Amino acid sequence: MGATNQDVQQRNAIARANNGASSFFEDCDFSIAFDIDGVLQRGKEVLAHSKEVIELLHSLNVPFILLTNGGGKTERAHAERVSERLGVTIEEDQFIQSHTPFKSLVAAHKGHFVLVLGGHEDQIRDLAVAYGFDHDSILTDSDLLLHFPHLAAFAEISESYHAKFGRFNPKFAQDPAIHGVFVFSSPRDWYLDLQICVDLLLSKQGRLGTRSSKNGNTSLEFNGFYKDGQPMIHFCNPDVQWATSHPQPRLAQGAFMAALEGIWRDVTKGQAPFNIWSCGKPTARTYQFAETAIQARHRKQYPGSQTVVRRAYMIGDNPESDVRGAYLANQHHACQIAWSSVLVETGVYQPRALEMLDPAPTAIRRNV
Repeated sequence: MGATNQDVQQRNAIARANNGASSFFEDCDFSIAFDIDGVLQRGKEVLAHSKEVIELLHSLNVPFILLTNGGGKTERAHAERVSERLGVTIEEDQFIQSHTPFKSLVAAHKGHFVLVLGGHEDQIRDLAVAYGFDHDSILTDSDLLLHFPHLAAFAEISESYHAKFGRFNPKFAQDPAIHGVFVFSSPRDWYLDLQICVDLLLSKQGRLGTRSSKNGNTSLEFNGFYKDGQPMIHFCNPDVQWATSHPQPRLAQGAFMAALEGIWRDVTKGQAPFNIWSCGKPTARTYQFAETAIQARHRKQYPGSQTVVRRAYMIGDNPESDVRGAYLANQHHACQIAWSSVLVETGVYQPRALEMLDPAPTAIRRNV
């Protein structure tokens, strides 16, 4: 998808030829997945040709989704916000966020306490409720600091904030065992959240303030680490950096994950691997989830069709998430669609002389 004047004229000609018909194609065996930040928008700024491209796909009845490592809100809320900014209609089922796959994990944590990290105020607590986690079983870092006042050695900067939004949970006070940790978006209080995660990974059965006696036991797998009911930490965005209104990329959730991995390697003296659950681009888990959404979208736009989508184009700005993700999807046995990647120069990726991209994108374009 280029951005030259000739491209624009061709798009307009196709749209005019369509003359308002509901479908330019009788059927369609391909789809497009767009990243958002750095592709369709940068911060609150709508990038060139974004609205025009989405309108064209609508007019041609091409199934497409938005596949982003962003998050922090429900899919409906984000779809409405992007629709408003672009001035086009994006439906909820077209919006796949970094943490959308978390929905498939809710049932496994019913009746147990889960810790949710990221966002600010009650944003992530409310999101977890919307996903189906039990309201009374959801904990935040602010809640934990209320239950364990000495959890953070240096809390003076953020103490008043956590005191305002922390909630005391009587059931948790009786049995303070955390069954799972879900990092929904980039944590704000890195010091506190890193400390909590390390404590839980070293704990006995997810109880803060405890240490498993199995840690370091060389007779056990992983030298005894992870062998005493510690909670799994779930991440949803491997991106180390992302495009914002700042002229240079900013640190993202992947940077927090890398920091935790480095601390874990030091604390365990390399005796245990960094064992976490992750989704989000570039994981095959997220592309498999996207394929399900793409096929469902095709069935919705072409009811009764026997065609399945066989090709998809990932339009993104990040070589490590968008290009690598398409490459990994093509290598994974569970992914059934042939993915191509188109790298745009409006976000994280900035072309440099003699730079070699590995894996290489199918194409590079100035913008969408």
